[in-house]
Amino acid sequence: MEIGTFEFILAIILISSIGGFLSNWMKAKHGYPITDDMGNVIRREEGTRAEAHEARIEALEKRIRVLERIATDRGADTAEQIEALRDIPPLEARERHEERR
Repeated sequence: MEIGTFEFILAIILISSIGGFLSNWMKAKHGYPITDDMGNVIRREEGTRAEAHEARIEALEKRIRVLERIATDRGADTAEQIEALRDIPPLEARERHEERR
């Protein structure tokens, strides 16, 4: 029984995939940091940092909704809405203000 080229390549791919999976599993099991293909450590965000990211995403989503409404609105009050947006402090300024508290 001879192994053809296709089967040989398939076996190499399977062995490499299983090896990568087992390597990551062992790292996670024993507490070693898991890295991506570029060598960057992959971490799960927890606590206040994750909450800060959630708050920032929520603020950005609100701004996007307003901008979408302005872009699709054909009414005369578009200029008023744009001026109202200028009254909202920039996201960076709000973050600095919150950090000072």
